Amino acid sequence: MAGKIRVSPIKWIFLGLLATGVISFVGFVIWGHVRAPKSPHREAQSIYNRDEPLGTMPEKLILGLIQLRPEEIVKIPFIDGFESPIGADNGAMAYDAQPFGSPNPKRGGNHCGQDLNGIGGQNTDEGDPVRAAARGLVIYSGKPSSDWGNVVVLAHRIPGDARIIQTLYAHLKDVKVTPGRLISRGTTIGTIGTADGNYPAHLHFEMIASRCIEAGMPGYSPKGVMNRLDPEELMNHHPAPPHPDVYDSIRRLRIREAALQSPTDSKPAPVPEGAIPVTPSQFL
Repeated sequence: MAGKIRVSPIKWIFLGLLATGVISFVGFVIWGHVRAPKSPHREAQSIYNRDEPLGTMPEKLILGLIQLRPEEIVKIPFIDGFESPIGADNGAMAYDAQPFGSPNPKRGGNHCGQDLNGIGGQNTDEGDPVRAAARGLVIYSGKPSSDWGNVVVLAHRIPGDARIIQTLYAHLKDVKVTPGRLISRGTTIGTIGTADGNYPAHLHFEMIASRCIEAGMPGYSPKGVMNRLDPEELMNHHPAPPHPDVYDSIRRLRIREAALQSPTDSKPAPVPEGAIPVTPSQFL
């Protein structure tokens, strides 16, 4: 009869300690995952990873973490120039009450944009139209906080410039555009407001170099370069032409042109009687 195989007590102790260590480690990992508070980075990253339209984003955004998606970036149009978002032609009948870079004692630091007012002052310009300073893609429309009120942000490209340039319009009374819409320079995007009574009526206007949603965010300096830009300087370098922007009209014609293409070949379908044959692609 074969003798029983004996395992030394030292080996039993070693195996017991090993098993105890493995169980403790797994329990520690699971407990830490359940109890650990969500960091702003983790929360924002989960928002970004969810494939949701911009219009459903939470009101409170997190600096530098909610990025434009690739499919949005490729839709951003090139500008033909910048113009004043309020007032008459070339910004007449409006003035800058707090220029870019001026001391901002109420909030500390320097002003990151312009505070544009109608010449009557106080609330005389409340409800006046706010227009897109350049053709662009609406990337945000909402209320980041009560201090900001209603905010619209457009994204633009400048020929020869690799940056994404945003224009931000804050303290609006009404908003007339939604995220994802491509609009022409001069399109009414909202009206001058008071951020729900927090300020006398005016438009807080910013220009920003960023590929992240900047609605309600403070200016910051990645790699020592301020991402808030001087609107007056940029407008002087890229002035809008004197004629209205026909971007929307040409875009609609190009969509119509594509729809008229025969599904079986590349020849256009016959033009209906009385219609003027137009090839919109020749304009762009």
